[in-house]
Amino acid sequence: MRNGLLGVLAGVLLIAGCSTVVSDAILRYHAAAAEVQLGMERDAVLLMLEPTQATLPLSRRKPPEQFFEVVDGQQRLVEIYFYRSRTNGDGLMTDDEFMPYVFHDGKLAAIGWTAIGGPKTQAQPTPEQHIHIVR
Repeated sequence: MRNGLLGVLAGVLLIAGCSTVVSDAILRYHAAAAEVQLGMERDAVLLMLEPTQATLPLSRRKPPEQFFEVVDGQQRLVEIYFYRSRTNGDGLMTDDEFMPYVFHDGKLAAIGWTAIGGPKTQAQPTPEQHIHIVR
């Protein structure tokens, strides 16, 4: 019984600790993001934003994506970096909790989901429970 209780307590503390780490990263992100401007070099943007996410465990991050696309017969490298910008408190990690930064050939071309077609996953609202006690 005692070991089970200790396990539950450790789990609660771990979840609470992750919540604080995520909240701190989100606050740091918003402070730094205000300085980012379209057209900036990728390395300059990453230098500003990467430290805001440094304390997040890998399980609470979204890895970058990259691909080549052809525009007007020219091939360009597209890189997308995601930064934790909010939490929905539903226990799920969904795309809408991250802000994408889109780089074309090393220059910041877009910030936000509009440029890449919107988030693939979104928070799921939890239904409200209404309990009526009849006496």
